[in-house]
Amino acid sequence: MTLCFGRYPGTMTFSRYISRLNRPAPSTEYTSKTLLRKLDNSQILDRLRLLQELTQFPFAPEEEQDFLYGELLLDPESDIRNGKIERDIDVLSDLLSSQIWIDFSDPREQIVAQHHVNGTCGASAELFFHQLLLSTELARRIDLCATSAGHSSGHLLSALPRKVAWGVSMSRRFFQNLAFEEVQTTLPNDGRRYSLIPQNKYAQMEMVLNVGYELEWPTMPQIEAKMMAESAGRAIQCLQWTMPSLTFLTGTVMPGPVASWMVLSCLLDCSYAYRMDLDGLKELRPQSGFQYLSNTYWYWQSIVGKVLGAMQGSKCVAGWIGPCISTPDLKRVEYVRIHHEQAPERMRKIDTKTVAARSEPLGTLKGSYPVDNFHVVLPYSSTVDCIRVEKLALVPLNNVSARNHSHIVEHKVAVQFAVNGRSIPVRLKFDVSFIAAAACSAGPHVLFYDYAYKQVRIDHLLHIAEWAERFAKKPIGERVSTEKVNGSDIDKVLVIEAYGAADNAVLARAW
Repeated sequence: MTLCFGRYPGTMTFSRYISRLNRPAPSTEYTSKTLLRKLDNSQILDRLRLLQELTQFPFAPEEEQDFLYGELLLDPESDIRNGKIERDIDVLSDLLSSQIWIDFSDPREQIVAQHHVNGTCGASAELFFHQLLLSTELARRIDLCATSAGHSSGHLLSALPRKVAWGVSMSRRFFQNLAFEEVQTTLPNDGRRYSLIPQNKYAQMEMVLNVGYELEWPTMPQIEAKMMAESAGRAIQCLQWTMPSLTFLTGTVMPGPVASWMVLSCLLDCSYAYRMDLDGLKELRPQSGFQYLSNTYWYWQSIVGKVLGAMQGSKCVAGWIGPCISTPDLKRVEYVRIHHEQAPERMRKIDTKTVAARSEPLGTLKGSYPVDNFHVVLPYSSTVDCIRVEKLALVPLNNVSARNHSHIVEHKVAVQFAVNGRSIPVRLKFDVSFIAAAACSAGPHVLFYDYAYKQVRIDHLLHIAEWAERFAKKPIGERVSTEKVNGSDIDKVLVIEAYGAADNAVLARAW
């Protein structure tokens, strides 16, 4: 997530902002003449155990081919494939594109523990381990093909269907963090049984503790006591944890935002005295947060988290921003969902291609630059220290459409500020993004005279109205300011002097 989060809490990088505009390719249903042979669960688990041991040995093409088409697949064209690894990749990719398999690109399916934690038997577990076996066979051939071609396996993974690529990623995480261990049984005809032993449990537990310390979680003594009891054995006491927590502690965490909710689940499972209903968190809504005793915590994509992230002491850890100011409008332990309106999206493809030219501080590249065409941008005033955050106010919506099937009511949010002795509420209506720019080095710097901007002190910011509406309906490249400079319509940038007290930056973001 290094390329996602900005250097300041509540901000993102410019790369992340641009990548939000991408649209994933539509899923394609592949058809193949290859069929799956019928395997019982014991055969699948035996092969998975063998594959785990074979990771320390080089790939043997002839033996792998014999198993693939002799025991796992029934391919009428296997005689003409001549043992080519590329053909095997195509066949396995086609099979794993079928709708019968679990789609791990769906965040609800990325809680991997729900598929295997109740044992290695059952219809759900058999389907999961069968898919795990196919994905592992595919991953081994991708690695071999990439090594032979002299490039990384990511190049081949990008060519796979989205569903198949996520399945391969799941299989790799699974074998990196879980090991099959044979369980001795006294029954003569019971066959071999296996248990899954986490390999990185202590590292995952330490990660949970570090997140709790960074977020200043109020019940850290309870968390430390439960982690100490959990560290006594090799296995995990499954009955004491929820499925998201088990997924995180076993290390089978998929790339993406689900990991943030898994860490939160671990913290809540350790807090015996103050439990919180996780029904609202199961939907993984980005505009979410909760109050926990004396603090509030907000998801990093929530507009409240983006604004309050600028407060003194707030941090962005594992996708959660906190500890933030509490609110009297919620219970001591309560989950809340924020009502917001989507800000007009003005970024276009042409804007991303011309951003370098439009951001050049010297203007158009030339052989020489007249000194009179540049001026030094300096602050108008000294530090402003008359703004303080007073209150975080939440008001539930009354309309029926704000309620969903889980009876969770959305709330409107406002941050109340004290500005020069006056209380002024600022409504957080739109979901906007804040981009963390690189810090200025060896400034101040000169600026080309043709860049139009308006510089304003933070305590005068609330006197400016309708600045956003002025440009809301037009793309970035077509914005037209109502103010005229040299008789021509140009883009205009608002520069807010929000340095000094941390609450100044909170007001700037809220405005």
